[in-house]
Amino acid sequence: MLSRTKVENILSLGLNGMNICLYLLVIASTIVKCLNANFSQIVMGIYGIIIAALLVVNEFHQSNISIDYFPFICLYRGRGMVLIFFGCLVLDVAVVNIIAGTLNLAFGFLYIIMSYIPSYPPLRPIGINWQNWKDFSAEGLDLMGPKHMEIESNVAMRLKSPPPFSQHIYPYETDIGDIRTSHLHKEHRATVHPAGHSK
Repeated sequence: MLSRTKVENILSLGLNGMNICLYLLVIASTIVKCLNANFSQIVMGIYGIIIAALLVVNEFHQSNISIDYFPFICLYRGRGMVLIFFGCLVLDVAVVNIIAGTLNLAFGFLYIIMSYIPSYPPLRPIGINWQNWKDFSAEGLDLMGPKHMEIESNVAMRLKSPPPFSQHIYPYETDIGDIRTSHLHKEHRATVHPAGHSK
């Protein structure tokens, strides 16, 4: 069974591949759109092609320039706004433009929704995610153990342990007249104290 960390790493690699495909679609659809466009649209298309090409390079290796001057690219919300911009830029009557624009708009809104999920891993370039994948595979962190013996880490054991306030832990009486809690408290005292010494 895959660990949560490795599953998150697989999802991150999938997002890297999806981002590269979206940027390449932007470049192809922008070229198609510029074939029958006026001068202003061609200039906008050139800007779009340059930005998409730089984002493809940034997806493989994140430079300090993008981190210092364009930090929004490292956030899900910022990446979503960039994809929405690309979607609006490439939309046209051609089939490739409709497909590229729709996909960029859809994933742009998806990234914005994902920005509100705090447990999701941060955006990282494909080089770091691939190195993490190789490290996990080399260490054998997700290898299945023998059927007769189950080996788990302390973290996994704590995750599978019951919550702090469960019926297995000593239940305290409350001041709100909780009949069930009081009954459990009496049963616990009867088992702790001997029969002749129970109060």
